[in-house]
Amino acid sequence: MQIDPDKVYLARTPIDSAEAPFETYRELAYRTLAALEVELPAEGTVLVKPNATVLYPPEKRVITHPGFVGGLLDALSEHGVDTSSLVVADGQSGENEEAGYSWEKCGYRAMVDERGVRLEELNTDEDSRIVEVADGQVFERYPIYREVTDCAFFLNAPLAKCHNLGCTTLSIKNLMGIIAKPERHLCAVQEVDKGFTEEELYRVTETGYSLFEDRFYHKLCDLLVALRGLQIPRISVVDGLIGRDGTAFNEGDNYPLGWSVAGVNEVHVDTVATYLMGLDPLETPYLQFARDRGLGTIDIDEIEVVDLANSAVLAADALAQLRSGEVLMPVARFRQEDGPAGYYKRFRTDGSAVPWQLDKVNDQRRADGLEPVSYESADV
Repeated sequence: MQIDPDKVYLARTPIDSAEAPFETYRELAYRTLAALEVELPAEGTVLVKPNATVLYPPEKRVITHPGFVGGLLDALSEHGVDTSSLVVADGQSGENEEAGYSWEKCGYRAMVDERGVRLEELNTDEDSRIVEVADGQVFERYPIYREVTDCAFFLNAPLAKCHNLGCTTLSIKNLMGIIAKPERHLCAVQEVDKGFTEEELYRVTETGYSLFEDRFYHKLCDLLVALRGLQIPRISVVDGLIGRDGTAFNEGDNYPLGWSVAGVNEVHVDTVATYLMGLDPLETPYLQFARDRGLGTIDIDEIEVVDLANSAVLAADALAQLRSGEVLMPVARFRQEDGPAGYYKRFRTDGSAVPWQLDKVNDQRRADGLEPVSYESADV
């Protein structure tokens, strides 16, 4: 099927368990990519960038499953890409055997070795080059790894999971791993933020979020603009067989979802995936910022979702039936006024988003003589 850059493509695998074997992931990814006519280069590298931030065992669903990445590699090979041109790479915390995670334990080493594919860590700062951000709101330029800037095709392969700050960490947030350090640490107060006091950073703006949070979402959008500015052919394919709620790391549960979504426009892909996870894209902060910067629509009714099983566009009611029966809720940690630290839901029952680092936000509101922001507690 010829890819339309504005459409999103969906494949399904029936599943009723929060666990699945390697082959089920592999088959879903393979079937998704094999069904699409992707204009792959005759020479140069094809880079597959999974979410492999912390190399936990794959069943935990903190990283893109190695079986899913394996299926993408197999489809690329069938599309005619020589294995010597394939690279799997991400920037992450590095191997830590004592903590129980490594390329070996997460299943990536055996997967790439079986296919003869190169596996790289994007952690060496000198292997990057400066990429300008057109009309950057926070960053005017980013140091991006040469494995990315010099590749001939970029395949973004996130998984469907929640994140305490990003709310959903899908194709856009997955790009953080292509930035060299120290700029990579977008979730922290960075050198570029030092012109603001802490009071200013945690004061709620007209968006309903703190200035810190506003700047984080702009940083993500700046990164997406930088990647698009490279004009490298690209596609995003989300591992949505089993999703994860919670913080993106240790706190959270896994849920059977049974889908993969793919597309060229990262905003559209993330909108559809966020919707299928049970959340409202129109209320999801980073998607709001992406829409407002003209990077794509976040209205699910404005995006055509094509079912790869029959090449038909899914009607709204048919797509709604594919949504998770459980809302995959992102949660964040905060300091309670009376008692130990707890967790709160990033979205209220009415669907509206709650600011991140709520304790700092509410401390500032009290200092300003304002009512604290309301929230709903989460059991973690």
